[in-house]
Amino acid sequence: MDILHLDIKSMMLMCVFIGVLITGGLAALLRDRYVCPGMHHWVSGFCILTMGVFFAVGRAFYPLWVSLLFGNLFSFLGANLLWLGLLKYNQRIKTRHYGVIGISVLTVVVLLFMLKMGITEIKRAELVSVVFNLQGILCAREAFRDRAKYESGRLMFGLTCILVIIGSCLRFLTYRYDESYSLLTTNISNLLLIFNAIIVFLGLSFSIMLITSQWLQQKLAVFAAYDSLTGIYNRHGLNEQTTALFDPRKKRMFSHFCVAMIDIDYFKKTNDDHGHHVGDLVLKEVAAKLRENIRHNDILARYGGEEFIVVLPAMSQQDTLNWAERVCKEIAQQPIYVNGLMISVTISVGLAEILSTAKYSLDDAIKKADTALYQAKESGRNRVCCFS
Repeated sequence: MDILHLDIKSMMLMCVFIGVLITGGLAALLRDRYVCPGMHHWVSGFCILTMGVFFAVGRAFYPLWVSLLFGNLFSFLGANLLWLGLLKYNQRIKTRHYGVIGISVLTVVVLLFMLKMGITEIKRAELVSVVFNLQGILCAREAFRDRAKYESGRLMFGLTCILVIIGSCLRFLTYRYDESYSLLTTNISNLLLIFNAIIVFLGLSFSIMLITSQWLQQKLAVFAAYDSLTGIYNRHGLNEQTTALFDPRKKRMFSHFCVAMIDIDYFKKTNDDHGHHVGDLVLKEVAAKLRENIRHNDILARYGGEEFIVVLPAMSQQDTLNWAERVCKEIAQQPIYVNGLMISVTISVGLAEILSTAKYSLDDAIKKADTALYQAKESGRNRVCCFS
């Protein structure tokens, strides 16, 4: 086969060059403050992996023990960092996970001992293959763990790891047919090694760039739909979530629903007396209490300032009135403690019921609820009024 006449050393140096370019490209992403968790581990991992390949091919120029020590140590550590980066991304990393680095160091010590005892290179290569396969399994498992449907980057990462494991297993089998195996000789085993190295550098780097892009897109979607202070939906999120309710093709899902417009009483006085920082904490507490009192299919949003909107599908006006009065009473009876201050808070609520047979929009429903809210405030606050 002509391919067997290719120079393995040249191909390994090509892998080093690819690794340098990829490491530099990923490192450039670190200049952007909007990088996903785990990126620092991944960049370091690619850098150290590249150094591992460099020291592996360098055995042609310096003592074998130097190549074995640094080539394998850096390669193992690079794989460790890729796995740790996935743990960091999934927010599951613990101090104990760094113990895998100790296992890698121990493996290199065993390899040096095998070299000193005169154990053949093929036996050492088998041990290296086993360790890399275990690391590949860890990476693939973490890449697939709790993966959301949109996370195709993690899917690609896991599939790349599986492909590398398959290549490593095939390489392990080829050892049986080459008793005079050597890392720098041209044979099927080393061609599979080059294949695996290229897959790791190209496949995983593309996966990481895709992971970063999808993470940023998800963050932007969250920023667009959620209020940064209270953690509930903002106006944009409210519109997105209520689209089905106001879609003529889908409105048969609910025969009716209610909209509650909620306003914190005398909130301006709270800001004036205690400062906007305390006012923000009051907003967060009220939002949290409202969240505790809604059903899983209800929609809660901050409409602006101290105003909140709750959309309650399939709930009659009487049931909504009972719910709103209970929430008003609960908030009024539970003062909010902020920085040693006890702040009594009350809310006013306006309700509007909408039937599916009517022609309506979200704005129409909110206008009716707002009219009822104005009536509640005019009637003395800390009460609920229904639009009639």
